[in-house]
Amino acid sequence: MQSVPDSQNAGSISHAQCPSGLRRRLIAAAAAVTFSGLAVLGPAFAAAEAPLIGVVQLVDHEALNDSVRGITDGLKARGLAGSLDLQNAHGDQSTLKTIGDRFVHKDAKLIFAVATPAVQAMARATKTIPIVGAAVTSYTAAKVIRSNERPGGNVTGVSNIGPVAAQLDLFMKLVPNAKRVGTIYNAGEINSVVQIELLRAAAKARGIELEEATVTNLTDLQSAVVSMSKKVDGFVFPTDNVVVAGMAVVLRTTVPAHQVTVSGDMGSLAAGCTAAMTVDYYTLGLQAAQLGADILEGRRSAAETPIGVQDVKNPTFNVKAMKRLGLEIPEDLKAGALLWQK
Repeated sequence: MQSVPDSQNAGSISHAQCPSGLRRRLIAAAAAVTFSGLAVLGPAFAAAEAPLIGVVQLVDHEALNDSVRGITDGLKARGLAGSLDLQNAHGDQSTLKTIGDRFVHKDAKLIFAVATPAVQAMARATKTIPIVGAAVTSYTAAKVIRSNERPGGNVTGVSNIGPVAAQLDLFMKLVPNAKRVGTIYNAGEINSVVQIELLRAAAKARGIELEEATVTNLTDLQSAVVSMSKKVDGFVFPTDNVVVAGMAVVLRTTVPAHQVTVSGDMGSLAAGCTAAMTVDYYTLGLQAAQLGADILEGRRSAAETPIGVQDVKNPTFNVKAMKRLGLEIPEDLKAGALLWQK
């Protein structure tokens, strides 16, 4: 079995079945994002003319870090990384406001906002500076655009909406006799609320009882998972920023309890999650960078640029976690499965 280094995690990902041409498959899969009319990467502004570009992420965790890396790498490829203002709000709403005011005061020509609360804060800060979002689940639910097809204002971007129903199906493949599944999220994050609504519908359609808990910080998260683990057969987690940032806290309870955990975040595999079915956040950043560069160069406008999405079909399994639980990859998933190995 051929392994391919994963530049964003301290591990590797390999294809479960067909190692030949693996690098090309993974690169193609990571680039499978739905956009129309994206410009070919090419030269842009001269260094002396480099416009100020603001980049803000909500909090420090692997998925958002990957998106920021994708943005910066994508801008470098377009010759636009000469004047970046990188900011991290560390999960604080007042800091987000300060960062938005900073970008406006410094006359930024473009803003990248990574995560839903970040794009909402930037949209409140300015109605004129183009804003490109990444790692945002629903721009319409966040009320920063009019429609996915024609945003209509100064905000556009790429969505990290994952296959929520397929994540539940993946869990049921691993725990076929499960009756009750747990999930935890921050109700203050509209991106999480959207995913939980989809998860509720999927659970109801499959006759599965969904146990929910809401949290706002890591202390809440620890209490919630300890309490819930006694009542459920395992967990399915959305791409919630509190949960993803605190995945190590979650797994301190679920691992000793021998419970399966399926995440919508690839970085959670490094913490010890059993499996993930998710978008590639680095690729989201690359695509956001391409959109932003096109806007900055006058090739498109935020108002007329549709929201981009990724087509996610294949699960990734944590080899060590699967072995610890005594699980095998289901036969019908082997052909497309990826393996994460630390």
